Amino acid sequence: MLPLDGIKLRDLEAGFMSKQHKFALFYPDGKFEILGWCCFEGKRELYLRNIYKDYKQLELSASNLDEVDAWKASFLRAGVYPEKEKPAEDGETFTEIEETSVDPQLERQVETIRNLVDSYMRIVTKTIRDLVPKAIMFLIVNKVSSSGV
Repeated sequence: MLPLDGIKLRDLEAGFMSKQHKFALFYPDGKFEILGWCCFEGKRELYLRNIYKDYKQLELSASNLDEVDAWKASFLRAGVYPEKEKPAEDGETFTEIEETSVDPQLERQVETIRNLVDSYMRIVTKTIRDLVPKAIMFLIVNKVSSSGV
């Protein structure tokens, strides 16, 4: 089992003509040491701790965007937060870890409460959609039967 403490999540670019949506899990290690320029892509690489054996990041993919969103929401509930991109001074972009609340347990509790409220509101909406037509028909039938047709 992979321990989730300190792991962050980032979106990956899909390949040309690829229908798969990808994202990756990685350790930010708290500090970014710039190793140098990558000779193929012309962007800076960051020194990262290995997440699994010799891999710096664990890449995951799904066939549609809904599955990816479900996975990201699950990782968010487990305490794996996404990284945040910000532009560098010289016009390049690099990633910086998104600042979150001081207490990750509080964040999880807030997310749980939000999910419960959303679920409750879906139940209330479904119940109202079910009962309103029945109430309207009841009132129409009572009005017609009381008028003595």
